[in-house]
Amino acid sequence: MKINERYEIKLVVGELTSSGIIGDIYDNFKDFKDEHPNSPYDFGYIVFDNYKNSVAEWCNDWNDSPEEALSDYCRDF
Repeated sequence: MKINERYEIKLVVGELTSSGIIGDIYDNFKDFKDEHPNSPYDFGYIVFDNYKNSVAEWCNDWNDSPEEALSDYCRDF
């Protein structure tokens, strides 16, 4: 979902570690399965900076919902 020309909310997949927290995070499910073929996973959301090709500097690396990601983005504006 595009927020504006620079930022968008993207779906990501994260490895669920044995302690139940999110480990490695991927923006491509195939890459995740190649690296962790038998690992459990969960889906999350990030605010992606298309100019820097990375997560927006002030935003979390993981959000549980698109609404949480948008709130994360809007918090500093």
